[in-house]
Amino acid sequence: MIKWFSKALTGMRHAPRPLLTSGLLRRTRFDYRREIGDCLDASVVTAPVQWVQRSLPEARLTVMRYGRGGKVDDLADHDMLSLIARPNEYYGDIALWSGTVLSYCIAGNAYWLKARNGVGRPAELWYVPHWTMKPYGREDGSSLLSHYVYSPGGGIEPIKVEPADVVHFRHGIDPRDPRLGISPLDGAIREIFMDLESSNFVASLLRNMGVPGVVISPRGGVVPAEDVEATKAWFQQAFGGDRRGGPLVMGAPTDVAPYGFNPQQMNMSEARDVAEERVCASLGIPAAVVGFGAGLQSTKVGATMAEMRKLAWHNGVLPIGRVFADEIDRSLLPDFGPATGRVKTVWDTSEVLALADDEDKETERWNKRVQGGWVMVSEAREAAGLDVDDSHKIYLRPISVVEVAAGAPPRDGQATEEPKERGEKAVAPLQARRAGTRFLRLVAAQEEPRARAFEERLKVFFKELGKAARQAALPLIEEEDLSPKEKAIEEKSDELLVARILDALGIGTHWTTFRQMFEAQYLEVAKEVSQAAELAGISGSLPDPVGRAVAAAGGRRAGLIDLSAQSKAALFDAIAEGRAEGLGATQLATRIADHVEGGPWASPEIRARIIARTETKYAQNISTIERGRAAGVERFIIFDGRLGPGRSLPSHIARNGGIVTAAEAMQMAAAEHPNGTLSFSPYFGDDQDEE
Repeated sequence: MIKWFSKALTGMRHAPRPLLTSGLLRRTRFDYRREIGDCLDASVVTAPVQWVQRSLPEARLTVMRYGRGGKVDDLADHDMLSLIARPNEYYGDIALWSGTVLSYCIAGNAYWLKARNGVGRPAELWYVPHWTMKPYGREDGSSLLSHYVYSPGGGIEPIKVEPADVVHFRHGIDPRDPRLGISPLDGAIREIFMDLESSNFVASLLRNMGVPGVVISPRGGVVPAEDVEATKAWFQQAFGGDRRGGPLVMGAPTDVAPYGFNPQQMNMSEARDVAEERVCASLGIPAAVVGFGAGLQSTKVGATMAEMRKLAWHNGVLPIGRVFADEIDRSLLPDFGPATGRVKTVWDTSEVLALADDEDKETERWNKRVQGGWVMVSEAREAAGLDVDDSHKIYLRPISVVEVAAGAPPRDGQATEEPKERGEKAVAPLQARRAGTRFLRLVAAQEEPRARAFEERLKVFFKELGKAARQAALPLIEEEDLSPKEKAIEEKSDELLVARILDALGIGTHWTTFRQMFEAQYLEVAKEVSQAAELAGISGSLPDPVGRAVAAAGGRRAGLIDLSAQSKAALFDAIAEGRAEGLGATQLATRIADHVEGGPWASPEIRARIIARTETKYAQNISTIERGRAAGVERFIIFDGRLGPGRSLPSHIARNGGIVTAAEAMQMAAAEHPNGTLSFSPYFGDDQDEE
């Protein structure tokens, strides 16, 4: 009677022992498995396995910790890695991995035994041959795995081992016994047997068929035995060694015929090529990289050897490495206690020569993603295994591009303008320019107070940044030896000190504050511009999409000011100057504060003034464009070069009064230099001309 699983059973049930099978392959009564044995003497198997054994140690096993905010740490000194590097007193990690790869590739199962110390932590790791270990489940089927039995042999009784003391690397799951993995070579057993038999056949011919070179047959009937031996001895003496090739003259009618085995009959290459290809395919390795003849033929007409090696890593070595790392995470890493954040065992392939091209291409791909603006810098750094903080959680997008919701009017260069009709005016008419001038007067009246307020906030920010840099640097400088050294040593020491100061400073947190200041400034400017827009016939309210777009533009503009790079450069300059002048720790910390405050400028006051004026003007321009676009305005009047000849560039004077699209206006605003006078006002076309 069939029972309902959820109601009748208290838990999952498992077969207590493997399903009984004959062990024979389909459509044959010959036991190929028994005949090929453990495959350790089959060159068609050991050659690709040894290639994997040699290749895997090129990658570096490490433990990565993934903390909050995307921070990634390489725990290269983790206790588990130290144990694997020195598993016991008799061999090291390369030997340990070689044995593991051998058992995994041949049998689909590889085992490590843990020897624990007095506090229960693994102190030694031992590779054990796969035929000495066997997993068992409970007889009542309530547990898939209850224990292992280790049979070392040599008269030693089998030992029962707890699952917690075994690291069991499995190749998938064998459906005949889910406690075991399945051998990757299980499907190529006949081919392995073919290769062994081909090799044995040729060897047997060479060993057993020692046939004579010629046959001498007298035509006169039966020859006495003593004459046969005499003729044989005479022939060997007369035509052996250096005498071979001389003329032969027989005293009686005699037939002399060559005799031997045709070497072409020993040519088993086709059968052996099939075996090489199937075995290598089962392990995910092109036969060419192993050196098999079957694979070398393909390199003449297809992929290069470098591409073959790369394919071998991707399809063969890396999948095996991932299985090993996954099992270590499950069965060994927890023995070393909990860690802060999420930890994971990975293989670092950055130094694998066969994959060097891939590393470069992957870096290029991430560069394109970042530059295209559809992934954050933090994502690219995390993919490269670099540290990530809040300062990296940004998109790098062209300043002239803003977000556009689906179905909304296009913005920032995404608009497709209709071709200008013939006769359309390139310069706005007088009435339109007068209306625009009234709008700009109100905007200009707001510019100075808004820039001054932003300047004061920036000065406070930069001084606080300098103060924080001083506090972060002082204890680190006090630990540092500031005495004169060789230039190379000083540069290396300065690099390390700067990195430590930046880390202690937490520059990412300061950059977040900096960006928020920009966004707030841009939003305030957008509100004031909206009020002034009433003079141009546009509602004075600020739509939410416009406010978000302008604030986002402010955040992107903040990203153009690389606060981290500027602070880093300031630290290098301050430390170099301090070393040269022989400053003490306190004096050098003060010098650092001054440099970090001023950044690329002489003082924080100048730095704040230039940024405040430039960004306020730019915020007014994009607020004008965005507010006009939201009201359906597609063209804008340029106001520039109003200081006159000698004080304005001729090109700026020439474009004054011109009409441009919203996309063109946005591009012009982004390209404007600091302290520029470029401004825009909405242009309503013919309706405005008639005013």
